[in-house]
Amino acid sequence: MKLFSTTLLVISATLLLQANAFSQVNLPKNDASTAALVELCKNLDDVDGQNFCFGFGEGVYQAYLANSNPTRKASICFSTEAGTREVILKEFLVWNQGHPQFNRERAAKTLVRFFEAKYPCK
Repeated sequence: MKLFSTTLLVISATLLLQANAFSQVNLPKNDASTAALVELCKNLDDVDGQNFCFGFGEGVYQAYLANSNPTRKASICFSTEAGTREVILKEFLVWNQGHPQFNRERAAKTLVRFFEAKYPCK
């Protein structure tokens, strides 16, 4: 069941990424890479793009929670001081600049890496 829900979320996120890419110029079709997500999210004046990025990030985090083994310690812990979704998105964009090696990977995988690096459980 967990594999099914993870697969469904990844497919849904990919479809949403493709559907929302129309508002951006020069994005490759069918691209669920980190580079495509960053390209979509970096225009802070694009309300539709920003809303997609917030929803995608939340979806990735919710999938992480839904598929976490309850017997193992969590690796991502957002504190109450984590900041707004706008702050977290800006932090991701800065983090991505320092980690371009992940640009060809799936955006969801890179977001989990970012969350683990920036918001580790202590």
